[in-house]
Amino acid sequence: MQLTLILLLIVIFSGCENKTTNFKNIPNTQTENEKAKEIFTICQRCHGIKGEKSALNVSDIIAYYSKNDLIKALTLYKKSKRDRHRFGSLMTGIIRDLSKDDIRILADYISNFKTKN
Repeated sequence: MQLTLILLLIVIFSGCENKTTNFKNIPNTQTENEKAKEIFTICQRCHGIKGEKSALNVSDIIAYYSKNDLIKALTLYKKSKRDRHRFGSLMTGIIRDLSKDDIRILADYISNFKTKN
């Protein structure tokens, strides 16, 4: 009886843990945008000045991504858990040193490009 109760409590409380990462939807400050612009210079080689290009004509156009989609994609690349178009290793190497905050400000910066039609 006690074992059943303990197992039941474990099941109930394990479902209460929020495992999703909550990224605040706060726009970048001017300082954060300047830092993101500097970080994005590396991305421009493949993705274009405003994220308008398909890298090597096979990747998605990142200017169309939402902030949350960019955060998810970059976080997965950083963890080596994304390999779209076989760019996983390349992307992991490029963003390896970015912090979670760097990824957040970069995602906000890219998601605000005006190339979206």
